[in-house]
Amino acid sequence: MPTSARLATAAPPASSAQPLSEAGALEAAPRAEQTTNVLLVEDQSLVRAGMKTMLHVMEPTLQITEAGSYDEALRKLEQYKIDFVLLDIDLRSEKSGLDLLAHVREQGLPVKVIMLSASDDRDTVMHCIASGASGYIAKSSGNESVFAEALNTVLNDGVFLPASILAMPRSGVAATQQASPQKTLADFALSPRMTEVLYYLCQGLPNKGIARQMGISEGTVRKTYVSELLRHFKVARRTELIIEVSRLGLRVPRPISPPNPGLTDATQAPHPA
Repeated sequence: MPTSARLATAAPPASSAQPLSEAGALEAAPRAEQTTNVLLVEDQSLVRAGMKTMLHVMEPTLQITEAGSYDEALRKLEQYKIDFVLLDIDLRSEKSGLDLLAHVREQGLPVKVIMLSASDDRDTVMHCIASGASGYIAKSSGNESVFAEALNTVLNDGVFLPASILAMPRSGVAATQQASPQKTLADFALSPRMTEVLYYLCQGLPNKGIARQMGISEGTVRKTYVSELLRHFKVARRTELIIEVSRLGLRVPRPISPPNPGLTDATQAPHPA
């Protein structure tokens, strides 16, 4: 797994995410000046409280809001501008974390969803990625260093996956061919538009959502940009592409094009009462 940078020391923790407002842009201020809004979805209150404390210790500037159920998470997604979601798969209710992930992707919300699960088996991880997750943390991995690396990776626009998945050989590539020198995104010579598509793919957006964000047709996304990205990274499927981005430790920069008009940087809005 790629070695992640240490988390920066920051200011004291803030209380919660901020509400939506009417104007703004997807491209936020530089990391040192922006607020990152996290929705933590976990049905067990004690586990949720422990995770919230751990996240604030690791990254004090996070604005963390909580939800203990599918319905509460839906309300928080409507109420607040969320940058990424830490989402337990098993919410012990009729609706699961995968149902919430499906809702997020169907609505085309430009948020990263990091799945939490007691399991890191290949089928579960791949199903989550195929469903639009941009990261996966196995609770069984169990220590703060894993969450720290995951958080650091996500906050720096990377993709975090379990070591067990990253260690698997790529389909169609012999194990002896797996090792290669460390690469950066510049080594792939992607155009700005291809880089933008890759960013949204790593967020888990479907082609329709990417097309909406970029103001182009869904066919152009699929036939032009996604197919070219698969060729550049020498993979056959979107899930393999996301795994490869994570395996290489690539950081995909946020696009500078304007987002959906209803979403704004939360730092421009007042705190909730």
